[in-house]
Amino acid sequence: MRWNGIYVNACAAVLGRGEQTAVAVAEGRYDADEAAADGFLSISVIDDGPAVELAVKAGGLVMARSTASDDIALVVHSSCNYQGLDHFAPASYVQGRTVGGGAAAVEVKQYSNGGLAAVEIAAAYLANCSDTSSALLTTSDIFALPAFDRYRSDKGVVFGDGGTGLVLSRAGGVARLLSTAVISDGTYGAVYLGNSPFEEQAPDAGVVDLRSRRADYLVDNGELLLKIVQSLTERQQESVTVALADAGLEAGDIDRWVLTNVGRTLDDVEFREMFGIEEEKTTWEWGRRVGHIGAADQIAGLTHLLETGEVGPGDRVALCGIGMGFTYACAVVEILERPQWPAQAS
Repeated sequence: MRWNGIYVNACAAVLGRGEQTAVAVAEGRYDADEAAADGFLSISVIDDGPAVELAVKAGGLVMARSTASDDIALVVHSSCNYQGLDHFAPASYVQGRTVGGGAAAVEVKQYSNGGLAAVEIAAAYLANCSDTSSALLTTSDIFALPAFDRYRSDKGVVFGDGGTGLVLSRAGGVARLLSTAVISDGTYGAVYLGNSPFEEQAPDAGVVDLRSRRADYLVDNGELLLKIVQSLTERQQESVTVALADAGLEAGDIDRWVLTNVGRTLDDVEFREMFGIEEEKTTWEWGRRVGHIGAADQIAGLTHLLETGEVGPGDRVALCGIGMGFTYACAVVEILERPQWPAQAS
């Protein structure tokens, strides 16, 4: 979708302390061979919860940074993991603890693609609102034991903790939203979890172990695994191709790429080659120090680029994501000005 008059007014990220992956290896919590192959150096770790409080903190921070009016028309909250309470409405909780009011409050559960899915939903909503309207988008995730083992739950991914806030607005901002493309393809979503995953996982199954749900099944069905990998590449390529076309740009016009923070063993070489994505144009050097922070990678990555001055007026940034299910997304923004707010110390 092509957007006119929709802006990233402000953004923020709340991260935790940096836990060195070498320490996790030395303590036997992270496989040494996987650590060497994937290349993560450290992980953002929050020592206390609940996760939703990260969204409240990030939401409060981004509203303090925002120059938009208080005309909040929509609140969207996204996450991958447990937010701190069962039978609970996180979006409404965030709204009540931040902006208040009577705006619509909704939750988007698209896992690692949740942040970008929320951007498209909010942009479409704002396109039908007044010229002063804004939306508050938040994410939050904590991946901690005893429910989740950040180092062993999924091969090629190490999970970090964090929350983000973003104000999308009709009233200007630090960047212009040029386009978004969100694509879903559920063909292999259930298959990727393994054979009969719902029968195998009881409600009290303990630590989440994503890799064991599917490992044996996919090893025994190697041809199917190849089809899944090819589908992932093609659909991700499609989302970026559509977003670039809607923005009236080519891949060479993109100055920086914010990709999902996964390890080197999960790098999609074919995808990167198609768009000529060189590593120095990505946020890998930042991502390998915070880990995969759930629904937050892209918004946190954009925040990092703005706060460090790695992008400036005129630069175009592509935010690319992929989530379980599977869903794929790309959002293209053009930087308009350097933010007046300083980097947030975690």
